[in-house]
Amino acid sequence: MKETNHDYKTDMFSKEFSDKEFREVDKVYEPDFDKIDEDFVQKLWNGQRFFHANLISIDGKDIRVLKPGVWNREEGPDFMHAEIEINGKLLVGDVEIHVKSSEWYAHKHHLNSRYNRVILHVVLYGDDFNLRTRLQNGKRISTLELLKWIDAPIGDLYDETTQAEEDPSNFCRVAGNRLNIDNLKNVFETLGTERFLEKADAVRLLRTRLNFEQILYEGIMEALGYSQNSKPLRELAQCVPFPVFDYKSEHEVQAILFGVAGLLPSQLEKPLPVSETENPYIVALEKLWEVSDNAKNVERMVESKWRFGRIRPNNHPVRRIVAMSQLIFHCKGSLMMYFLPTCEMAANADTSVTLRGIRNKLLNLLILESTGYWETHSNFGRGGTNNAKLIGQNRALDILINKILPVAYIWAVESESKKLQDAILTLYNDYTKMQDNSIIRQVGKQVFSDAQPMRIIKPTAQIQQGIIRLYKNYCIDQLCDLCPIFENNCVMSTE
Repeated sequence: MKETNHDYKTDMFSKEFSDKEFREVDKVYEPDFDKIDEDFVQKLWNGQRFFHANLISIDGKDIRVLKPGVWNREEGPDFMHAEIEINGKLLVGDVEIHVKSSEWYAHKHHLNSRYNRVILHVVLYGDDFNLRTRLQNGKRISTLELLKWIDAPIGDLYDETTQAEEDPSNFCRVAGNRLNIDNLKNVFETLGTERFLEKADAVRLLRTRLNFEQILYEGIMEALGYSQNSKPLRELAQCVPFPVFDYKSEHEVQAILFGVAGLLPSQLEKPLPVSETENPYIVALEKLWEVSDNAKNVERMVESKWRFGRIRPNNHPVRRIVAMSQLIFHCKGSLMMYFLPTCEMAANADTSVTLRGIRNKLLNLLILESTGYWETHSNFGRGGTNNAKLIGQNRALDILINKILPVAYIWAVESESKKLQDAILTLYNDYTKMQDNSIIRQVGKQVFSDAQPMRIIKPTAQIQQGIIRLYKNYCIDQLCDLCPIFENNCVMSTE
């Protein structure tokens, strides 16, 4: 292909491109990262929206993509089982996607053995001085910068990928058909169990490098962050390992977490009024941070890592850190032993009433009341909480289903207690329904109708997890021919 000379505007979303060839390799260019997220780059890779001829990695190696891999929407590398030819050598493994190449280290992937199967680091923009990306095992891999090779003006690509996603109900073969409700319920329950066991398997992988306490600690922190702050909260838990909190008071725990997170009033870009900073609680926190070992020895995060916009006051990351600090203090040195004895009670439960009591007891361990300063504050210097709980019932149930029970299950596996494994699955199977989310509502729109609404199957947390698995494993990629709803005769014959 003959290259042409053309001037590009530096606005990432400008459509005034002179032609649709990729930008020249040596062109200095930096996108507007406020408008780009990782999901956009993942879509570029999944759709292979770049020129394949003469691909060259940042370290100068020839790249040929044979299979981009299977898009992984759970924890771990973004694409699994990819096939990439690098300098003529075929490699089979995973691909990790980022907006900027420096995010590999910012996200601590170089310390995580789960990423040792990554064979190619794919980024939109290379902003790191490292020509090769380091894995946890010390191996170095190549990085491919997509911005040099995209096959259309990036403004057009952004519009294509950020417009409303194609509505799955427009092509769903189930939509509009009469359903066998019993069969459908069984399908969702089976998918829900599969999703639980997948989460448990992820815990099993983490056990190769982490103990149960750290796994629970990181998992709960991640769940407290919702989608906006799950990554920075997990990163915070990795920066301050769980043993750091041994024999610490609740306020000492808060001071350490706030200080490492870069969220203490003294660390903020916009200073608080003096009337706030002189509050005895804030003064005490700042002093506890100053005298802590972590103030001197631990790498700190910065305020810009956190997302504050469009977040309800009760979900503010500062309040979530307060919640975690209270939980750490209550557990008295062991998160595992804070939850496990109640889980173990299920192994000897002989009635549904007893099991219901155990489920409620587990929930109550997580439902935390706000106290002191945080009864009236969502952030330092900001009110708006109306004495709301630090962790409410909906968030507590989500943490139990997605984080605590899978960890307890692997504990039972390692303890070779089949009775406890079965008991934990029983606890999981009968938990009341969780809060609806966009995926559950979308599947409801696709599968159910006014004549047969979703409530007819009496959704439980297990069924909702099954609905999420159906959507992520089949609907998104339009794998209709493999849809378990059809394979299990859930659609009534129209003949």
